[in-house]
Amino acid sequence: MPNDRLNGKLILLWAALACISTALSACPSTSPPAGALNQNTNQNTNQNTNQTGNQTGSAGQITPSTERSGEVSYKLYLQPNASAATRKGIVLLGAGNNESDPSTGSLDGALENSVAAELAKQGYVSAVVAYRDQPAVNFQDGGASWNRNTAMLATDMSNVANAIIAAQGNGLTRAKVLTGGVSYASYALFTNVAMNDSPLADTRGVLAACGSTGEFEAQNFKIPVFSLNCSGNPEGNLSGEALINKIGNAQIKADSAFYTDAACNSHCGGNTTTWTHQLVGQTQKWLP
Repeated sequence: MPNDRLNGKLILLWAALACISTALSACPSTSPPAGALNQNTNQNTNQNTNQTGNQTGSAGQITPSTERSGEVSYKLYLQPNASAATRKGIVLLGAGNNESDPSTGSLDGALENSVAAELAKQGYVSAVVAYRDQPAVNFQDGGASWNRNTAMLATDMSNVANAIIAAQGNGLTRAKVLTGGVSYASYALFTNVAMNDSPLADTRGVLAACGSTGEFEAQNFKIPVFSLNCSGNPEGNLSGEALINKIGNAQIKADSAFYTDAACNSHCGGNTTTWTHQLVGQTQKWLP
């Protein structure tokens, strides 16, 4: 099998993923006890918490709008009064889904919208992307149909990034684009950014909540990743520190990070506020 494709095995083997299209775009959230967060992170223990709650200052009220790029809808968050030159970057997020037969990505996931809204307050352009309905996966084809689906999702993310860059003018480039999401979106992006022909290879990184992948993918990542998961490896395969340790490119490995949440031990079981804080903090590190 070519080295730009999944190495003969699917990452779709977990029964726990039956819940990935609900609640936190995956499984229900739980509230962590005080002080229970796992601090054994790679590079992201010192979070930049430059957050403003509901304040938007002189930027004006942030009200999401639904936009389109070709066949793909996306919910856009941005400061209406910010100039293009002051935009810090673009963050695009995708929802969880049925990994066996993915439908159109939801625009209503709790974590995705929480992160997008908070990032807009900080000066980023963010969006939740309703990636296209994708064909059912054939589990007997050595990963070919899974790879095609991940390419569809990555292409939709890439096209939305281009549309936002065109609409918002200078100050935004593909080097200032982050993609990510919850569960299915994270699994798919982990696979795609290991491919030689990934449309996201020129972007800044992947923000992956409750996803995992295999050693082959980690060894071939083209861009840095941030892995956010509950403790106990509920996703199976590689996530968190184990994933970062397997990254083959030394520079990409050094620029990647993880956070393992000791307050939860289920698939996507983290507290929305806590996980929003982690994803916003990593964005601020990659796109200050």
